[in-house]
Amino acid sequence: MRTVADYLAETLRNLGVTHVFGIIGKSICPALLKMVDHGLEFIPGRHEASSGFAASGYALQTGRLGVAFATSGPGGTNLLTAAAHAKANNLPVLFLTGHQSIQELGIPQCQDSSSYLADLAEMFRPATLFSKLVERGDHFGTLLNHAISIALGPNKGPVHLCLPFDVQTEQLPACHIVLPEPEPLLSISNLNRILPLIEQAQHPLIIAGKGVTRAGAHEELLQLAERLNLPVITTPGGKGAIAWDHALYHGPCGVGGFPHGDELLNQSDLYLVLGSRLSDMTLCNLKPHNHPAQLIQFDTDPTFVGKILQSQTLHITGDIKDNLQYLLTILPPKPAAVSEDFSQPVPYQSRLPELPHLSLAAVLDRMSDMLPYDHKLFVDDGSHGFHAVQRYKVKKPGSFIFDAYFACMGNAIGMAIGAKAASPEETVVCITGDGCFMMLGTEIHTAVCKNLPVIFIVVNNKQLDMALKGMEKTTGRIDGTLYEVPMDAVQFAEALGANAFRAETLPQFSSALETALKLKQVTVIELLTDRDEIPPTAHRVVHLN
Repeated sequence: MRTVADYLAETLRNLGVTHVFGIIGKSICPALLKMVDHGLEFIPGRHEASSGFAASGYALQTGRLGVAFATSGPGGTNLLTAAAHAKANNLPVLFLTGHQSIQELGIPQCQDSSSYLADLAEMFRPATLFSKLVERGDHFGTLLNHAISIALGPNKGPVHLCLPFDVQTEQLPACHIVLPEPEPLLSISNLNRILPLIEQAQHPLIIAGKGVTRAGAHEELLQLAERLNLPVITTPGGKGAIAWDHALYHGPCGVGGFPHGDELLNQSDLYLVLGSRLSDMTLCNLKPHNHPAQLIQFDTDPTFVGKILQSQTLHITGDIKDNLQYLLTILPPKPAAVSEDFSQPVPYQSRLPELPHLSLAAVLDRMSDMLPYDHKLFVDDGSHGFHAVQRYKVKKPGSFIFDAYFACMGNAIGMAIGAKAASPEETVVCITGDGCFMMLGTEIHTAVCKNLPVIFIVVNNKQLDMALKGMEKTTGRIDGTLYEVPMDAVQFAEALGANAFRAETLPQFSSALETALKLKQVTVIELLTDRDEIPPTAHRVVHLN
């Protein structure tokens, strides 16, 4: 006879999970200890939200199931933000929370997770694709099978199981776990309708979203664009779907984008959308009367398909990579004709001169040249993120990770740590802001203790820059956006055991980054940037009709 915790740990190991992320506590202790006994490495976080982000970074990096756990009550509620982030980004993460023993339900207990206080199973339901309290050991196998099949299914995303203490230790004579074997899910009939629609269009346009990176469909995107000779723009989160210097790439659109990308949105009569929900961050400058006549949308999730634009919509469901591979087999071998308006790409970036103040735009330009080809850059949310969307030159498709949709401050810190745990040989860099860093910057101590040498670049402009600039523009006020006592990121990082450098000029930053790349240790580079630098969000407009 073996316990529920044994079967859980064995299943995770058989799924290829190598690391689990979380903070230990009594109610989740049996499950965690069995994971360690079965050879899974435990990465203890400093805050449960960061552990959840780390599990998401692990899932993104490996394509396998990420695992994050927390104890009952507040440990679980701290995971909720990370669960919603994973849902917004279609990342397969199993969130596990503890619970008081079923036999003790109805008795007031410390860190109660029952319906008498904080019902975690209920709270996680809207933030995940599936959430359930496991009330009996003989129900565990069925529920775990169901959760895993959803997490790793066609519409990937987070799931949650709440495990009472006595259920984890309950012994079972057997537990039948079926490991999922995903099969290609193709929209063959709709795929066969794509080419005639493109041939009928005057100005077709490819819009690449972050779903391209989630599906690993970068090569398929490249072949599609070249086969059809179509211009490509990227959403803020889709940045990096294609190399920055490809002849058919016309830059990012929306918030953080260039006016040229928005011009293409307003001029095109057919959008071929790959893995984007077409949120307001992408379409903020699209005029309603310029909605395209035809929309072809590749998306595993039908929730928003055909509901955002006033366009005739063809939905391609299933995995983007699988569908594009099929589409490429039925396209003509020679490039199709393309409108002269789109035949010449415009250079959307140019090198900036060194400035007396540390320009973030110049830093991103320099950083693009200094990082090795094989690297992963995680970008946090804030003005610095949209500077990166506009200025960073992505050489390796899929190496730029940014969430402009749920837009959770501090997520990139944990995600970078999870990705580094999964790929210790790859250079992993995180760009974050002082606001984000003061939320979850203690995770650098996690990286130090587990020898995960991430390079953290902290943009310190002594304010919540995006909120400040937006409020100032729309209301004339900046309440709550200035830090009266600015953070000293160098002292903070050194106190937690990391190497730290401060840069006030571009040469100082270059020297610090060069040193960090050679050290191969956890390093924090604090950028004291010009707080008056205008972020590339100023051209965002709101249309009321």
